[in-house]
Amino acid sequence: MHTADRTGEAALHWHAYAKTGDEVYSLPLPYGSHLNGDLWLQMPRDWIAATFDDEDAADQWLKEQLALYPPENIAEQGYANATLYTRWQLTRERHKTVWADYQDRHGREVVRLLVPCPRPSAPGALRKTPPECPETRRSVGPLPG
Repeated sequence: MHTADRTGEAALHWHAYAKTGDEVYSLPLPYGSHLNGDLWLQMPRDWIAATFDDEDAADQWLKEQLALYPPENIAEQGYANATLYTRWQLTRERHKTVWADYQDRHGREVVRLLVPCPRPSAPGALRKTPPECPETRRSVGPLPG
């Protein structure tokens, strides 16, 4: 369980998700939404690869994942963005989902996400309330899509 802030809400933490190859292609998510952090928080709890309370550990996890699944071309956008901007997002844009989405050198699709939780309700967002933390909700509910 995570520490609480002064309001009693769970303190900011990140849930890490990791899917590769066939796991990515069979995701029960609407087309084009596989990087939507809100949807990942609604997935079964056993989809969480790790949970981090600090940005250093989250950053280290993603670096290790990128090293385990290197792309053919390091300039591939989904890999390069994660390599260059993860630290910035974890420390300066703390409520944005950090993601890496690319093909590794073996042609497998690699999706890695660090989803901040709790999720704030963003102005103009389609959802009325942010999703619950997967570690504290009572049931999984239906999968989106």
